[in-house]
Amino acid sequence: MRRARPILSPLLVGRDDLLALAERRFQEAADGHGGLLLLAGEAGVGKSRLLSALNQRSRNDFRFKVAQGDLAPQDRQVPLASVLDMARAMRDNPEFGTLGRDLLAMRRDRGADNLGSRRLLILDIVDRFAEAIDRPTQLSFEDLQWADELSLEVVGELAKLARSTSLLVVGTYRVDELRAADTSREWRARLLSQRQAEEARLGPLTRDETALVTTLILDTGLPAPREVVQAVYERSNGIPLHIEELLAALRESGPIDGAAVRSAHVPDTIEDAVLARYARLSEEAKAVARAGAVIGRCFIPEVVAGCIDRPIEELDAPLTELVEQSFLYPFDFLDHGFYDFRHQLLRDALYGVVPPSELRRLHAPRASSER
Repeated sequence: MRRARPILSPLLVGRDDLLALAERRFQEAADGHGGLLLLAGEAGVGKSRLLSALNQRSRNDFRFKVAQGDLAPQDRQVPLASVLDMARAMRDNPEFGTLGRDLLAMRRDRGADNLGSRRLLILDIVDRFAEAIDRPTQLSFEDLQWADELSLEVVGELAKLARSTSLLVVGTYRVDELRAADTSREWRARLLSQRQAEEARLGPLTRDETALVTTLILDTGLPAPREVVQAVYERSNGIPLHIEELLAALRESGPIDGAAVRSAHVPDTIEDAVLARYARLSEEAKAVARAGAVIGRCFIPEVVAGCIDRPIEELDAPLTELVEQSFLYPFDFLDHGFYDFRHQLLRDALYGVVPPSELRRLHAPRASSER
């Protein structure tokens, strides 16, 4: 099988200032003076990619232990969804001891009856986090625009804890989805105005940065032609995800020149672009992609096999196809082979195509395994 050229840029472009800021915060946290760093930007601007780079850098260069909690739009109504997702990740990470299991065992209904019990639940959760900080630690919370109120309160309390401990808390959100009357918008304003957090904004790439990303993705050994760069920049608005998806849509259509970029049929929304690529997958790969989207941003093949009732060896070909078509990327962690969606929007789009009957069936194994 011919391997597709990479769609994801192999380098993180245009974020050197933010990486430098994060390294200063890593050092401060390592010295016992942590804090809360918020990464804000529109969908597709590269928050997830930057967060992944920060997780890797703090772990490898500063010897932090790292855990991340992810969210999806359907998690808005789930109490403590972000904390619980992080707890499930911690459960499989021996660096955090019993913290993940302890958090999952806490009675979440205690926060539902009155403000007093709700407050006690939040403080109990934060106290349990505090007990587990035995060395520099980074807790990353992604897509907080979809967080429930309890999750946001926990993050706010962790920010207070971090100021006098070796804890760095990092959160991301789509700033364009923080509506005027939304809890997350009020939460953000309060933390920033009280100097309990700092916010770094991710903007679109410049034309020169777009040129570098385009050159890296086309991978011809030569700089991308000026007319191609200009066309890509005009159509993508410098949004990294749009650049990647635009070039992905063109990769099999023949030579790429400025006219091809300008005339290419790319849907107005990135979700449509993802689904157009999804439609070209084999039926086996589609089934694995849908199951993975229900499981979460990151998964192991054994869980997918159980969800779709297939022998694990039958997943080799569809998983390879999904990697080659840049839906997933594989990585190893704690002697397990994991797969991660290239970006959250991609997972969101795939989740949306799962029929209700299949969604109920795929969710059932997850619910039973967490009891």
